[in-house]
Amino acid sequence: MNIMPIPDVLLGDSFTLLVPNASGKWGETVISNVRVERTVCISDYSSQKARDNTELTVWYDCAKSSPKTDFTAGMKVRYHSELYEITEHKVYLADSPHHCKFKARKIGG
Repeated sequence: MNIMPIPDVLLGDSFTLLVPNASGKWGETVISNVRVERTVCISDYSSQKARDNTELTVWYDCAKSSPKTDFTAGMKVRYHSELYEITEHKVYLADSPHHCKFKARKIGG
């Protein structure tokens, strides 16, 4: 099966991936040529302080996005000075991985 790559016009975003290393610090890698969709959402309207449930949906093309990397739940993402945690990850493949999509929930910023 042959799957077409994500069109370049949709891959104009970038973000910083924060990955824990052996020393307990977070390593930073800028991931470019991805599609980021930001959804703003709040909950607890009746309380004095509404909860910010903003989330990102990120599309990573295995052929066009760079650098090559793997994503797992629990990794952190910085996007426009906001901090998110990856909550789910899905890989789309035919004969080999083609692209992946992950969702990340806002945790700060």
